Amino acid sequence: MSNSSGFLSIQLGFERSLRLQCNRVKKSIFISCKSSSGSPFDDGRSTNIPDDHDHDFLQASLLISETALHYRMRRQGFQEETTWRLPGRWSPFSAMIRESRRDTSFVGYEFLRRFQSPTIFLKVSCDGDFLLPIIVGEFAIEKLIDALRGGDGNDDGDCPDQFQLVRNLVDRLGYEVKMVRITERVANTYFARVFLSKPGENEVVSIDARPSDAINMAHRCKAPIHVSKQIVFTDAIRISYGMGRVHDRKPTYDVTLDSAADGPDSLAEELELVRNMNSAVKEERFNDAAMWRDKLMQLRQSMHDH
Repeated sequence: MSNSSGFLSIQLGFERSLRLQCNRVKKSIFISCKSSSGSPFDDGRSTNIPDDHDHDFLQASLLISETALHYRMRRQGFQEETTWRLPGRWSPFSAMIRESRRDTSFVGYEFLRRFQSPTIFLKVSCDGDFLLPIIVGEFAIEKLIDALRGGDGNDDGDCPDQFQLVRNLVDRLGYEVKMVRITERVANTYFARVFLSKPGENEVVSIDARPSDAINMAHRCKAPIHVSKQIVFTDAIRISYGMGRVHDRKPTYDVTLDSAADGPDSLAEELELVRNMNSAVKEERFNDAAMWRDKLMQLRQSMHDH
């Protein structure tokens, strides 16, 4: 743990083998988690100035129904849909899946079958919709489903799980979970950070975490999730509308594994300008860096105007 200039960064990593020893209590701590629509932080380093790195991230949403459905499909050996019968204790979860199938399904069953490992699915919107699959452990998805079913150990006196413990600590310290970021990929591993702050104060706490832990915290605290544009550009799958329609039903998505969209790709163009600018700065070609910066600002302005 380190703390300097109002910036605190600590390491967070939950292991499945962790066991919490506690006694039953009559009432657990009340938790208040608030989300922020913006991201006024620069990886935990900014105070009262705008974040110059906001443009490097895109907001994402957790496809909880698709994630949970894939989990159940995998547990059933990816059998036919007619065999996916959920026990009565899963009724809220089952109803949510049925609603997803009817109205908001972004991906089909055949697509979900491609992922043989436990997977969390994020949806990112930028010049169209992108799907970012993140391979995780079963424990992470089980905890997402527990949260979906209200299984936080708040009302029945059960021992809180790891995420509830962190939420309790955050609340007792007077912080709020503001957002999480999937920041980078190193080899085959993604990295994430959780951002917290105290209401009315500039101090920012930045917690290094695994994406599965960060996404669980964001889901429970209703905090926004942001993904690095570089990750979206290199790893996400573009989602396009299918041409066919079914009477009285919304159109479904046809997922294609295209590396780039037809026509100009403003995201790819923006990333290329950023790479050129950073390269020029490292090589001390400051005139070139200023040129790339101006082009980058022009592109972002044109994207904003449209």
